[in-house]
Amino acid sequence: MIRLFHILAAALVVWSLALAIRQARLPLQPAPEAQIVSVFAKAGFSLATQRRTLLGPELSFTRSDCAIPMRAVLTETIHRDAMQILAGMAGTDEEVITVYGGAAVPSLHLRDIAWPWLQRKLGVMLGLYRSNPWDSIGLAIFSPRKCRGGGPDWSSLLSES
Repeated sequence: MIRLFHILAAALVVWSLALAIRQARLPLQPAPEAQIVSVFAKAGFSLATQRRTLLGPELSFTRSDCAIPMRAVLTETIHRDAMQILAGMAGTDEEVITVYGGAAVPSLHLRDIAWPWLQRKLGVMLGLYRSNPWDSIGLAIFSPRKCRGGGPDWSSLLSES
């Protein structure tokens, strides 16, 4: 039994070392704010303002066919109070779209992101999926309801970049 434990411990150490070496070889990714600005630019939006919030940076975007700006809040870490903070930030005339790991999710609640996040991380570690710059970025998009006509598909935009 002790011998089995030592074999498993050694395998875990070797696996961790191999993973660390592989992670060190990954190319540096651009800042998340730059990625978000480029994704919104593909959809025809231009950056208007940027400010800090409790969750992270908030970027406001404008488009010529809509007078009301669209806001995006970058949530680099997901915590249990994120949904309450986002609900407080949302106006009555705004729809909240959340994106995590490069896919649109119903909310940033742990029950909605835990399994897809774990599945994605294991797939990247095992080499089944390519690492994506959006893997660990949460994004809450406050979209004005009056300007929803013909809005972009955020999941496809994020998976392209």
